[in-house]
This record gives sequence, C-alpha cells and structure tokens, in this order.
Amino acid sequence: MKILYDHQMFSVQKYGGITRYFTELIKNLPSEHQFSLPIIFSDNHYMSEYSKIFKNINFLPDRNFKGKPFIRKKLYFINQIYSRYFISSNNFDLFHPTFYDNYFLKLLKKPFIITVHDLNAIKFKGAFYKSGSMVPQMESLIKNANRIISISENTKKDLVEIFNLNPEKIDVIYHGFNKRNNIKQCTNKIIDNFGKYILYVGHRSLYKNFNTFAEAVSKLLKREKGVKLVCVGSPFTNKEKVLLSKLKIANRTIALSVDDITLNYLYSNAMVFVYPSLYEGFGMPILEAFANNCPVCLSNTSCFPEIAQNAGVFFDPYDHESILSAIEKVIYDYDCSKEIIIAGQKRLTSFSWEKAAKETISSYNKAI
Repeated sequence: MKILYDHQMFSVQKYGGITRYFTELIKNLPSEHQFSLPIIFSDNHYMSEYSKIFKNINFLPDRNFKGKPFIRKKLYFINQIYSRYFISSNNFDLFHPTFYDNYFLKLLKKPFIITVHDLNAIKFKGAFYKSGSMVPQMESLIKNANRIISISENTKKDLVEIFNLNPEKIDVIYHGFNKRNNIKQCTNKIIDNFGKYILYVGHRSLYKNFNTFAEAVSKLLKREKGVKLVCVGSPFTNKEKVLLSKLKIANRTIALSVDDITLNYLYSNAMVFVYPSLYEGFGMPILEAFANNCPVCLSNTSCFPEIAQNAGVFFDPYDHESILSAIEKVIYDYDCSKEIIIAGQKRLTSFSWEKAAKETISSYNKAI
C-alpha cells in the first residue's frame, strides 16, 4: 500500500502531540507499506530526530526574531503547494492529512482517512482558533472522510453524538508510548531543591480546569508548609498571578517550561501528578506519569477512566472537596500510592506504537 501524508502540522509544530503521533505511526509502519510525506521546509523536532526517515530543510533558528511568523507563513504556503502536487499525481492508494485544513478536497481522487484527536474546538468554542475558521473545515473533513480514526472510545462517542455518524465508520486506535529518556540525566540543580511538590502538566486554558484545581489544592498547601505546586507549561498569566495571590499560595507555586528529560525527572520525584481537565481526547500525561512511577489523581470525566482504569484515584473535577480528598488519599496513604503505581506499570503495557501502526493499516484497508 502507498500512503500519502501531508505537510500541515509538520509545517507549524516544532514539538507537539500530533506530529509525535504521525512520526511514531510512520516509523512503525510494516515494511511492506510505502509512505510519502511531501514537505520541503520544517523545523519539527521529530523529523530532525529521525532524519534517515524524513527529508526536509530547516533553516529557521530556534530563537524568536522579528519576521519569523511571516517567514513561517510563507514556508507553510510553499509546503502546501508541494503537498498539492503530490495529491494531484494520484500516485498513492490512500491519503491521511495531518490536520483539518480541507484544501485538498477538490483535488483528491483517492480515499482519505482522518484522525480525530479530540473535539475540544467544538465542545469548548472560544477556547481554540481565535478566528474559528478551522472548525468548519474540521467538520467538513469528518463528514467527508472514508473512515475516521478516533484515539479513544470517548472521542468516538462524541463523534457519533455530535455528527450523527455511523459508529461502524470509526476505528478506535489508542496511542502508543515510548519511554525515551533516562531520568538520571537531569542536571537542573534548581529542580533538585524543590523538595516535596504536587505536579501539574500542560496548558491551563478554560477546559483544563486549572483555577478550580488551584483553589482546591490551596487548602493543602497552606496546611503543609513544605509542599509546593509545580506547573509545567507557560508562565503564569497576570490573571493567574492574581488568583494565586488571592489564595495566598503565590510563593508556593512554580511555573516552568522544561525538556523531556527534566519532565520525566519531575514526574519521578513528585508526590502526585494531578490531571483536573474537564475533557481530553486521550491524555498522554497519564502514560508519562505511569512510566515514571508517579501516582496519578485525575478527573472522573471524558476519556480518563478509559485510559487510566484502576491505575489512578479519581475525583469530580467540578468539586473542590473531591479534588482535595483524592490528592490527600494519595499523598497520605502509602499503600494506596504504591498500589496505583504498580497498576500504572501494568496498564502501560497496553499502549504500543507497533500495535497502533498495525491497527491503523487495518483501518486504511477498510477505507480503500
């Protein structure tokens, strides 16, 4: 089988879950299948990491500079022309776009399949895509695709309910997971001095439910003077700083951006990782915590019970007391913490990129 992917997310993401997904998928395709990923310019980390598989040119420096967004837009346009050329050639059996731009619909004469990572943009309108322009394109691809890959049963349920789709058209294929880094390589001395801490990982936008979590955990932080809250992600916004000051925990909270090695180190030394999000497509941080023997507290909504199963302590993400009670259960009950860590290691064995690739090929065959 000849599979054609396109440039979309590789033109815009240096790091990110979607390009990591496609990179791992392509790496693990059975050898009898061929792929093409037509892209000329990309600074994507995963493409660079596996340069023997992917061919592209990267001349954008890591640092930001005036005019970089403009240059990136121009390179995106050039990459799209290159993808259009390959689509028009019809020299492939199936097309798998890497995001939701529907630019190819009038050109395409072969079947195509789309991976739906989540429906946040629809369920939480206003939290994504400031112009809102991508949502109609996403909807058109979902409705026109020959088949759809969903990364969880929960996302499949949402697809069926929102778009009135035939469930038989949707294949649920879980992400795989690779434990890539040795935590002993972390050399950040500042992190060594954190002491005891509760870990939060990811964005803190509306559906991530950070404010409710901060209010809940503030009671514990004020009681346990030696415990901090470490947030991996972007710096705190002014509104978040005001909230943390109001809760009287500003001096006990830390926001930092880290590489994968340091992130693994943070997981492995945290008292607990808390995932209070209201909705996710899959929840990769759950597996990251499992891999680093970090006990997990997480929402009882969305895909979380499906992915974590018995390897976490669940809470109602809308209830401050429920969140606090779950965190306290993990950090004060050693037997509970040990039990869910062991369960997390067992659960992790269910997620393999090789398995995901084989199931994806099966989905491709159905589309053809």
